[in-house]
Amino acid sequence: MIDVYYEEYRAHTSEASAQLEDAEGTAHRADRRAAAVAAERSIDAATEAVEMLEMESEALPKAQRATVTTRARVYRSQLSELGKRLKSVIRSDVRTTDIADADPIRKELFAGREDDDETNENSRMLANSDRLAAGNHKLRSAHAATVDIEERGALIMGDLSRQRETLMRTRATLDVARAGLESSRRVLQQMGRRATTNKVAMRSIAASILLLSLFLFWPAASKVTQ
Repeated sequence: MIDVYYEEYRAHTSEASAQLEDAEGTAHRADRRAAAVAAERSIDAATEAVEMLEMESEALPKAQRATVTTRARVYRSQLSELGKRLKSVIRSDVRTTDIADADPIRKELFAGREDDDETNENSRMLANSDRLAAGNHKLRSAHAATVDIEERGALIMGDLSRQRETLMRTRATLDVARAGLESSRRVLQQMGRRATTNKVAMRSIAASILLLSLFLFWPAASKVTQ
């Protein structure tokens, strides 16, 4: 957005300079006044671009804001020089008007044109006021939108931070549960191995007892049979 204001300023000041050159170089009063009015409009537009630039710079980081502020001061100085040239043209036009007023016949001839010029001047002032009002409205709307976006961004960042903390706690809980399950699995495996060992031992003991019983009672049973 900063670059846009730079471009607008350069375009308007270039137009103002060219229009002032036309006003300074013409001998016709009407052409000089028309060029001066056009130059004043261009200077007003350039001034508005600088004001927008200064307002936009307030939201920039400190280092970048310093650069933009320095350039805005240079622009202000250039606009001051253009304003001096414009005043010089206007004073020259006033002198021409005074000469015309000294001659009653020429004064009468100039009367209708001066009325038209005054009407045009009032129209120009009204147009400038409307343009400034529209610019201020846009600035307020842009500022309100920026504040709203910043607030929403802060809320979103807060929600994301809380969600991250929740996920971290859930992950820690899952890690503890996983460790508990792994420990339980190892205990169950050990119990299973012990149960199998005990079962084999019991069967071995039972088989030993059975063999021992047969070994002890088999001779006695043989004698009884004989």
